[in-house]
Amino acid sequence: MLYAMILILAALDQIIKFIVTNQVAMNDSIPVISGFFSITYVKNTGGAFSFLAEKTWGIFVLAGISVVVSILLLIALYRLRVKNVPWIRFALALLVAGTIGNMIDRIRTRYVVDYLMFQFGSYTFPVFNLADICIVCGSILLAVLLLFDKKLFLSADAEKKNAKPTGDSAGEEELDK
Repeated sequence: MLYAMILILAALDQIIKFIVTNQVAMNDSIPVISGFFSITYVKNTGGAFSFLAEKTWGIFVLAGISVVVSILLLIALYRLRVKNVPWIRFALALLVAGTIGNMIDRIRTRYVVDYLMFQFGSYTFPVFNLADICIVCGSILLAVLLLFDKKLFLSADAEKKNAKPTGDSAGEEELDK
């Protein structure tokens, strides 16, 4: 189910980017809510907030990081399949979907297509896309779960207590009695 969600979100991200690049001119805006929200097509050759955008090699570093992070997150998601941690798995799936969505752009075009622009008075928030939303939401959810879900730590402690001693530790426990 989560793997299907990853595929759907990454595909939806790519479909929206395809539509934007074919329907909106570069750096043009289509107002959705006048003075607040618009669809604006920009090419981001960097990371979040255009990090490394000025470096010609930056896109290659970011693409490499995207590949490694995607693989590590997929491994974590797979390893957690037997654990009762659905929200952590959901957060990881969001992170994987977002990472894959932007990684496809970096590898295919050497830039990421961003298109969601919000303005707050004279301040314009950096333009972003669906993949970025997945990454931010997955990161926030994961951070909140790790910080505030005591059950995660209780289940880890319970597993340690229920683990059967092996080898030398068994003899040590007999001596402690």
